[in-house]
Amino acid sequence: MPAKVIDVYRKAENDFVEGKYNEALTGFTVVVNMDPDHLWSRFQVGRVLERLKENNRAFEVFKTLASHCIKTGFPLFGVAAIKRAAHLQAGSEKTLQILADLYSLESDRVDQDLAFSAIPGLLHDLESTEAVTINDKLPAAAEQAAKNFPDPRYPKHLPPVPLLSLLSNEACYPLLEILQLRTFQPGEVVVHVGDPGKSIYLLVHGEVEVHEGEHEKSKTLARLVSGSVFGEMALITDAPRVASAVALRESHILELPLEDLEAAAEDMDDITWAVAKFTRKRFLNNLLVTSPVFSPFSPKDRKDILERFTSVGIPTDEIIIREGTPGPGLYLILGGEVEVNKFEGDTRVHLANLKEGTVFGEISLVRDSPTTATVKAIRGGEFLFLSKEDFQELVSERPEIKETLAKLSDERIHEQIQAIAQANEISEDGAIIF
Repeated sequence: MPAKVIDVYRKAENDFVEGKYNEALTGFTVVVNMDPDHLWSRFQVGRVLERLKENNRAFEVFKTLASHCIKTGFPLFGVAAIKRAAHLQAGSEKTLQILADLYSLESDRVDQDLAFSAIPGLLHDLESTEAVTINDKLPAAAEQAAKNFPDPRYPKHLPPVPLLSLLSNEACYPLLEILQLRTFQPGEVVVHVGDPGKSIYLLVHGEVEVHEGEHEKSKTLARLVSGSVFGEMALITDAPRVASAVALRESHILELPLEDLEAAAEDMDDITWAVAKFTRKRFLNNLLVTSPVFSPFSPKDRKDILERFTSVGIPTDEIIIREGTPGPGLYLILGGEVEVNKFEGDTRVHLANLKEGTVFGEISLVRDSPTTATVKAIRGGEFLFLSKEDFQELVSERPEIKETLAKLSDERIHEQIQAIAQANEISEDGAIIF
């Protein structure tokens, strides 16, 4: 009775884990022949050949697979295959240069609007009637199957690679060289909360869970799949990690160490520019999802609203809002940190420090009153600003924004009252000096 290809694949994976490499190689070869688009099985053929000490054959599989993936629009998987090939022997530099040529800033093949896609999944319903014999010809048959791509069709336009497609060809190649391929087993920690941010990560294949807190108090924030970028906050701030990332299944991840990135940037100015642009784009995307101004809306509406804001650079120690004056507008912190203080008589009450992703200035806008606190930049950076007039026009079109900000305003007024009550001294007759 013919076996389902999915069953053959699962058995091959189990055989690989158990160290039954000949059996695993047989299974993956069958899967490749039955479902040629399943690139992961080809990758696994290379890994098994490597375990069998067939390093020359493994090298040829990874090198051929890398070239195919790069040309068909799966560049991260291509980089992973190149890294595996380079680990075995020299000779993959040309393939790395092809990737830089196709995906760098100068390439006419990259379409910035194309979505980044994961490699094709297995066609579960296929039935396998093929038999592969375990003998001394098996490694050669497996290599040939993994290197054979019947009728390959290469698309005219390719998706951009995060960060790399912002770089010139000259800068792209050295950055590709410093990427490190790492493999994490299920349950293994990729990033631990509280650790310093030393790298950013690109998930090639697998699944990673991001959560805050530890042990029984942990809360899942997201599940990342192939093609995801994470850990990029390390580019913005040197603060410790605020969340952990754990592999849910075997995951192959490209790591870009910041130390190596900074060293490369010393020699090439466009790396510094590309990192800044990449960071800004990533943070804006995050802001669209998490900010109360944008989160109630569809992705298209979020972008339309965001376009009304203007970018302003604010230096350290500048007073952005002064208490008691008309509110200038609404601010979103894209990069930087502010200190919020309020005066009660001659007593200065510290209310809060606000960092990236936070909105402020909403109280005076929502209540149409003078500002209730002074906001000072303690770490300068880039802020997004919407003037009072533009805010009123936006609210007239989208009243939901005012409702959201009104709720935030009420919460902050309550926090101010609590902070003032805690800060004020108690008089001799027991009355609060207020």
